[in-house]
Amino acid sequence: MKFQFNQRNTSFFAAILAATTLAGCVNYSGINPQSTMTTSADLSMTNAPTQWPDLRSWEILHDPVLSNLMDQALANNPDIKIASARLARVAALTGMADANRYPVASVNASVTPEHFTENGLYPPPYAGTTHSTDLLMVNARYEFDFWGKNRDLLSAAISQEKAAEAEVHSARLLIETSIAKSYFTLAANLEQKALIEKMLVVREEMVNVADRRQAAGLDTSQNLQTTQQGLPAMKAMISYFDGQIALSRNALAALIGKGPEATRDLTATLPVNVPVRAPDSIPADLLGHRADVSAARLRVEAAAKHIDATKTEFYPNVNLSAFAGFSSLGMSRWLDGSSRDYGVGPAISLPLFDAGRLRADLSGKTAEFDMAVASYNMTLIEAVHDVADQLSSLKSINQQQQQQNDLLQNAESVYQNAVQREKAGLINRIAVLNEQTALLNQQSIAVELRARSVGYNISLLRALGGGFNEQTAFQKSGANSTN
Repeated sequence: MKFQFNQRNTSFFAAILAATTLAGCVNYSGINPQSTMTTSADLSMTNAPTQWPDLRSWEILHDPVLSNLMDQALANNPDIKIASARLARVAALTGMADANRYPVASVNASVTPEHFTENGLYPPPYAGTTHSTDLLMVNARYEFDFWGKNRDLLSAAISQEKAAEAEVHSARLLIETSIAKSYFTLAANLEQKALIEKMLVVREEMVNVADRRQAAGLDTSQNLQTTQQGLPAMKAMISYFDGQIALSRNALAALIGKGPEATRDLTATLPVNVPVRAPDSIPADLLGHRADVSAARLRVEAAAKHIDATKTEFYPNVNLSAFAGFSSLGMSRWLDGSSRDYGVGPAISLPLFDAGRLRADLSGKTAEFDMAVASYNMTLIEAVHDVADQLSSLKSINQQQQQQNDLLQNAESVYQNAVQREKAGLINRIAVLNEQTALLNQQSIAVELRARSVGYNISLLRALGGGFNEQTAFQKSGANSTN
């Protein structure tokens, strides 16, 4: 229901407002959220200090090729552009929510020629004639936010804007991680191909030696055939790595938003290690250093504010409207003082019976809050799981590399010893080539482990948030307060 008042009925208006506030028939009792947010204590996270990665953490590798790829990807990748456009849209919604807190004014002007019927409302001399209906009016409206609805909606919009900004960070981090992994996969494949090519050269020399030994009657044809059998497999491996190299280059081209030709001749270098200091345990600060966790929490805050705003719909709504201008029939006296038209007055509305619409709306908002909490809890658990996996993987790969280093050093020592023994005439060339093959195999295993170690370190940088810091991430946001 709706009541209109003029300035002489102020006391009556106040009485009606008080009565309807106390006697509204629609209420929201019994509608409450059912979910609670998981805390760092629930997941046994610690407050131990952690060395968090920087926003441009890949620069610690001092690889100009990788840095150039990163810059191109961050400037051209469609996923980042989509996330940025989504942020701009949400920021616009924040501006709209902010505008609702202030008065609205508009100017309306119209000139409408009209033939008036002789049997209508207008008496002579207007009946049966044609005149213009002229209007020039300034209208103003202001909603009194007694219950904080507009403030709550603005707070919800700000939280959603910050969540969208965090999603931009997540998109950037995903692209950076994908670039780094594709780049180092390319580097590892290039090294593996180079090692296989060396193995092929060694194998071809072994075939030549075996052929000469057979011709001299020092070896059998069976040994020659056995030696030759390794050649097709090595050539097939070279073809395999050629394919993997092409795929890595194609992936990098797509990530930087260009065609395959852009990375056709790209070369990559696999670092010996990535200087990332892994934490000893899962840090509680992870909640503020993971953009996805931050975004999920901000959506919970927004959902809570939407509940508060929806509850205000159960209370009286008070608006103040005013208008002033000129209105006349015919333009000859349109702007005369006698054509002035003005008015001002409050309006109040209170829901009495709505067939459950408001309660259904509030139930929906409460369900959205429960979903946001569940999404936050799932995101937090996955984040903790992610960090734990990377820490376990790094610990395992570090142990494997230590053991592999011992094997590699031993293979190098055996090969060098074989070279010296060949020079002394104690062993033949085949024995030396066998030891060289064994050394190249160990080097290949070392490259594989090094590539896996680099990949796990990159994944750890991503799991730790990739340089995101909630305390500083939103300082440049245009909507940081409700003031």
